[in-house]
Amino acid sequence: MNSVHFNVINWLALSPGLTDSSAWTTWSNDKQWPEHCDAVPATLIPAMMRRRMSSLSKIAMQAAMSLVDTHDTQVDYIVFASRHGELTRTVKLMHDILTGEDASPTAFSQSVHNTASGLYTIATKQAIPVASLGACENTLHAALIEVAAYLVEHPSHTVLLVDFDEPLPAPYQRFDAPNYQGYAFGMLLTGGNDIELAWEPQLSSHGTSNTDRALIEASKQAFPQSLDVLAHWVKNDSSWTIDSARARWHWKRK
Repeated sequence: MNSVHFNVINWLALSPGLTDSSAWTTWSNDKQWPEHCDAVPATLIPAMMRRRMSSLSKIAMQAAMSLVDTHDTQVDYIVFASRHGELTRTVKLMHDILTGEDASPTAFSQSVHNTASGLYTIATKQAIPVASLGACENTLHAALIEVAAYLVEHPSHTVLLVDFDEPLPAPYQRFDAPNYQGYAFGMLLTGGNDIELAWEPQLSSHGTSNTDRALIEASKQAFPQSLDVLAHWVKNDSSWTIDSARARWHWKRK
C-alpha cells in the first residue's frame, strides 16, 4: 500500500447555499442540496473578468481567493483540479458551431481545462507555479498526491489546492451521477504528518476483463470524491475509506 502525508492548515468549500462550515456540517447529515439558492457571490473577482467567466470558474476562483485572503499567507504552488473542467462551456460551443452560429472568442478561450488556474494568476497578479489536473473520479486524490510530492522537496512551502466540478451537460450525463451541484473545495497544505492518505488497487469482481460499460457504471459514485471527503472532514472523523472503480483511498487524521 502506498501513502503520502501532509498538513491542512485551512480549508473552504463553496456551493450555492453552502458557503460556511456550519452549512456544510448540516449538509453532511442528510446530503440534501439547498433549493432555489442564489449563486455563490464572486465579489473578490475583478468585475470585468467575472462577467465573462462560467459559473464553475467563478466558484473555483472565489474559493481560492477567499481562502488565501482569509489565511493571509504566501502561496508557493497552486493545483487546480477538476474532473470535467469547462465541459459545459465546450458543449455549448460545439452546439453553436453545428447550428451554424459563430463561436464566441471569449467562450473559446475559456473552454480549456486550465481556465480557472490561468485566470487566478492573472487576477491576483502573482507569478506562481500552477498545475491543472484531471484524473477521472480520482481527481482529488491524484491532486493530493501531486501536492504531497511537491511538499517532500519543499516541506515548509504552502500549497493551494482547489478541486471543483459540476454535473455533466445533458449529452454526457450517462457517464456521471448528476445528483450534486457545482462546488469548489479548497485547501491550504504544507508538509507534515497530520494527514495520512494511503491507497491500494480496487479488487473488481469483473476481474481483468472489465468492459467500458462496467467501468462507467462503477465510476458513477453517489458524489464526487471531494464531497465525500468533505462530509467526513466537517464531522471531524479520524479515519475513513473511499472506494472508486480502480482504487481504495484510506484517510487517517490526527
